[in-house]
Amino acid sequence: MLNQFSKVAAVAVSAMLCCASVRAESKCHEVAGGITTNFVDSSDTLGSATGDLAGGLGVHVFNQQQGSGGTILLTVHHHWVTATGETVSLDQAIVTLFPTPVPGLYAGSYLDGVNLNGSGTGRFAGASGKIYAWGAVDLGKSEVVLRYSGSVCHAE
Repeated sequence: MLNQFSKVAAVAVSAMLCCASVRAESKCHEVAGGITTNFVDSSDTLGSATGDLAGGLGVHVFNQQQGSGGTILLTVHHHWVTATGETVSLDQAIVTLFPTPVPGLYAGSYLDGVNLNGSGTGRFAGASGKIYAWGAVDLGKSEVVLRYSGSVCHAE
């Protein structure tokens, strides 16, 4: 009986140590703010971000396709440099544009978020995490206004 109890206790302690080490492997913190950009041509934007990731950013549109219900799916890549000169490196992402009753005005959302890929610099070197954003895209005026929030994680 004692031998069986010892085995159960050993498994329980191993599981706790395993889970504690997984939690200790990364430390995440929440980020949030706003983004305003303008289309400078048919496939590129330039603008600024406020909040935790304040700085300058641009987005390049690689692909545009029609989605269901009149949506437009844009495959994009971000270029983001914080006010302190650090690069936030992100994977390609898809932003979904939902039509509104106003011609050329869309509600935009990164439904699956945007992943940090670890190739950033400074405090974003090796960082992971995911950022979500939603807002408005006015194709008639070439303007984009978004709110972003998510998490940035660092290995420990």
